[in-house]
Amino acid sequence: MPIKNLILPLFLFVAAFSGSCKEDSLFEKKSEIPKNIWQINDSLCFNAEIQNINRYYNIFLKIDVKEDFLTENLWLLIKSKSPSGNILNDTVMFFITDKTGKWFGKKHGDVIKNKFLYKTRVLFPEKGNYRFCISHGMREEDLPRVTSVGISIEKAE
Repeated sequence: MPIKNLILPLFLFVAAFSGSCKEDSLFEKKSEIPKNIWQINDSLCFNAEIQNINRYYNIFLKIDVKEDFLTENLWLLIKSKSPSGNILNDTVMFFITDKTGKWFGKKHGDVIKNKFLYKTRVLFPEKGNYRFCISHGMREEDLPRVTSVGISIEKAE
């Protein structure tokens, strides 16, 4: 079969699969941490517009750290605000490594990309803009070796 007969099917195959990767993601955003030092007073905020209140969503927190990150866990403080002003404050802890030091996230060069399930099967009660602010709750005021922090809201099964 001539190569030019393969080009269109190959293009359609690649287009179909590259477009479907983020299909279930309603919102995804991350912020880079200046100089890879997350200061305790630096609250990173994300605004997500929710229009479909009849669907369940999973909320993920995405934290990227350098491979020489010093602790096996990470405490996070999350403040969520609904369109009508209702506020929910959460404190959560996620493990970055197991007890032997093996990373739970995926390694890309010298960065470990972590995607933590924060809330499962959330049904947003109202349409509009939801604000999520994330800060760290570690003992050290300056948390070194954190490269980025983000949030992802995805359709739940």
